[in-house]
Amino acid sequence: MGYKDLRHDPHYTQPLPSDESFLREELDLDRPGMEGVRESLNAGDIDGARDAYLALIASGATKRYYFEAADMPELASYSRKRYADDPEAVLALEESELLLKSNFPLFKGRRITFPEGTYDWNGWLFDSSQYQLHLTRFGYLKHLSRAYALTGNEAYARCFNDMMKDFILDNPMPKDGTFRSEHSTWDPLSVGVRLFVLPEPFMALFGSSSFEPEVKMMMIKSFHQHGVYTRNYHASHGNHVCMQLRGLITLSLLLPELKDSRDWLAYGMKELPGYIRQNVYEDGVQFEASPNYHQIVMRDLYELVALLQKLDIPASEYDQTLEKMFDVLMHLMTPDGQLPRFGDTDVLSSHDLRAVMSLGAYMYNRPDFKYLGYEELPFSLLWRVGPDAPEIYGKLEARAPQATAARFPIGGYLISRQDWSGDALYMAARAGVGVAGHAHADTLSVIALAGGRELLVDSGIGLFEWNKERKYVLSTRAHNTVVVDGGDQHVRSAHWNTPQTAPCRIWDFRSTERYDYWFASHYGYTRYDDPVIHSRKVLFVKNRYWLIVDLFEAREQHVYEQYFHLPPGAATADFGRGRVRTDREDGGNVLLAYPELDSAQLALEPGLYFLQGQYHAKPVAKRTLKATGRAVMETVVLPYGPAKPKLELSRISAFSEGAELDRLDATAIRITGDGWTDDICLDHRGLRVADYLDHTGNPVTEGLLPKPTIREIEYGGRRGVDDVLLHSLT
Repeated sequence: MGYKDLRHDPHYTQPLPSDESFLREELDLDRPGMEGVRESLNAGDIDGARDAYLALIASGATKRYYFEAADMPELASYSRKRYADDPEAVLALEESELLLKSNFPLFKGRRITFPEGTYDWNGWLFDSSQYQLHLTRFGYLKHLSRAYALTGNEAYARCFNDMMKDFILDNPMPKDGTFRSEHSTWDPLSVGVRLFVLPEPFMALFGSSSFEPEVKMMMIKSFHQHGVYTRNYHASHGNHVCMQLRGLITLSLLLPELKDSRDWLAYGMKELPGYIRQNVYEDGVQFEASPNYHQIVMRDLYELVALLQKLDIPASEYDQTLEKMFDVLMHLMTPDGQLPRFGDTDVLSSHDLRAVMSLGAYMYNRPDFKYLGYEELPFSLLWRVGPDAPEIYGKLEARAPQATAARFPIGGYLISRQDWSGDALYMAARAGVGVAGHAHADTLSVIALAGGRELLVDSGIGLFEWNKERKYVLSTRAHNTVVVDGGDQHVRSAHWNTPQTAPCRIWDFRSTERYDYWFASHYGYTRYDDPVIHSRKVLFVKNRYWLIVDLFEAREQHVYEQYFHLPPGAATADFGRGRVRTDREDGGNVLLAYPELDSAQLALEPGLYFLQGQYHAKPVAKRTLKATGRAVMETVVLPYGPAKPKLELSRISAFSEGAELDRLDATAIRITGDGWTDDICLDHRGLRVADYLDHTGNPVTEGLLPKPTIREIEYGGRRGVDDVLLHSLT
């Protein structure tokens, strides 16, 4: 038994109050502008008091939102003149027509259709409770209000009116927190989300004759109940509390006549900055190791800041943090307009991401942000920044960002790209600590793209049900990294209540004209009786390939399983030569090459790839190495087109201080492709990665971290003094 079954039981839920009790008890009747409400109540005219309050909202005398109900004629006219053929406007019209037929977009590409004029707000939809949550968070209702602005079609306003009436009557507020831990229409996150989602259609359709006064008042009373519930049961950690407090602040500004609004606003404005600091590291990365949840918390900030600025409320304390978050998003964006699918990140709307960068360009006057946004201000942003913004935005010149590589040392993202074109070579890595349930066991994992196509893929987000598929996509073996002795990098105690991911340290990151290079270690396997430290070095030779070197520090024997996940489709393996490649006929392929590999170590096995609500099969290259003491694995990742590429790997000698270095001390290798040859030497002796932890197993302070030692090396007939040496012969 849960909310669905008990929602109409008066022992568990409470109905909306009457108009009279609400107007008398919950509104500040002494507030300027409320004279008409007070006079009607004193005369016993309840409908008159209601109408006086609704007229106050309609008048625009009090600024309460990004736009006022009184601004809608101007916004509608501007929308029709400037945005009638805009793709976002066309989408709003298409989605609104479907909503008229009770056809609802959920998420991950799924839709649901109810018998026309009926709704099932509490049903289990498809194979996950997530679909019901998205249904009742109402993100799709913006389409109705924007379509109404574009056309004036009263059918869209009636649809909203009827939907809100049905939802409010069918989903009364719980009397206490009995249902706050279950997925239902009154889970505290959904309640907080509705507080910032529903105000746009509420204000945009307020002037419509089809938006009935009775339903307007129902919504106002329901908004108040949402505020009470959010204030009592909001989270205390993670992205949820940011959304909930943003909702509480939005409600307080939307309905300042509520007696509770002053206290709610003060509380939200006081508490939210601390939760933002909790969520966002100093380098601008949100702490859940998920680019998706980075942009979700970022959305709470940029939409709230835009609202505060519109209402002339100071928001400067968020400026620096928000701009850093935009910088992170800019560098994370892949050449195909997505985000790396680390942690709980699925394929997102590339249009929405570009619109976000357009907003960042407008807010911070940043040409590099605009380069990843749109030439003209998107239609969706008109509803946040107003009709004066498109001209201002249009004058800003777009310029490609200068840096093609970026390191975020606390949040732990490492990004390297050939350039800012859509077909550039691109690699991103996870090399930081993730907190809470949206982080996966994916430390030192990489993803790669070339030609706008995925080469090395992440297994994806999965559905949020605690089943074997979800457990797989969370696991270390589902990522492009290494499993030691069959265990995950960190042990998950439960689905959501889980410890942080493996401790990690980035030792080196550099970007030069010829190459990008990074070196990091993680300490998740130091929990073993015989501790194991996994380090990874990645050398991006522009613009040819990546060399990945995995190093292991241990004393006893361990089994190392290295995984590289390939896109769904065909893959071919030549186990004798240590080669695995994809077989896309139209190009966008990748070759994995392993030097001096025992064929028994290499296998192709099936894996899961989650995309837009569905699990798909994909090939996985798995290399297994059993070793005692220190160990090393080397892999060349070569992008190529439809034709099978030429690639040869051979060892070259490396000497230092009069002695020849073995593979554990240096990777010295010659890589030959079609018309080019590179000699590479990576010196592994210069840093004791074990010194990152003290004798108690805790990281040492920054001042006590080991410093690298650089020695002269002779390799391939030449000398150099560096731990990264690259010489191109042709």
